[in-house]
Amino acid sequence: MKLYYTHNSPYARRARLAARLSGLNVEEVNIGSMREGGGDTMRSFGPGGKVPGLMTDAGVFLSETLIITTYLRDRSGGKLAALDERGLELEGLGQLLTDALYVRNQERQKADAEQSAAIIEKETARIMRCYDALDERLSGKPAEFNLATISVLGGLGYANWRGADDHWRDGRDGLAAWYDAMMQNPDAAETAPEF
Repeated sequence: MKLYYTHNSPYARRARLAARLSGLNVEEVNIGSMREGGGDTMRSFGPGGKVPGLMTDAGVFLSETLIITTYLRDRSGGKLAALDERGLELEGLGQLLTDALYVRNQERQKADAEQSAAIIEKETARIMRCYDALDERLSGKPAEFNLATISVLGGLGYANWRGADDHWRDGRDGLAAWYDAMMQNPDAAETAPEF
């Protein structure tokens, strides 16, 4: 199998960590920048034209992070366990955080006259609620890797890059300690965004 990614994508980071945790033979292929040829590479596999993408051994191209991580989980022989309801809740919070950060970042990158203050305000409020919910759920928890925690790790790593002005660590010592413990893992450190 081949997993196509760009280094700073939080979505691809989740898929890369799931692939490593699965114990499966998955080759990671960095396509570089989406603006400098990577987008063309991804569009050659299918209509989505985005990362991550997984080419299976059967020659089927899978897109969308949740589809890819579920596929890897189902083939991992138990190395990636199915999540209980609390785990699914946590995975969803990580996804929600990432999506809200992405939408806000896209809005902020527009020319000033084209930006929607309402969208930025709405997504910022959602982001802050996610930080608070994650702090409540992860304070004092061990640094365990599963599909839920890598979803949160991806979101918080993305926040360090695209949401630095949120100062998500302020007043959330438990979440910050959990994140720092997770980042001691070599795979977590290696897949972190570079900025």
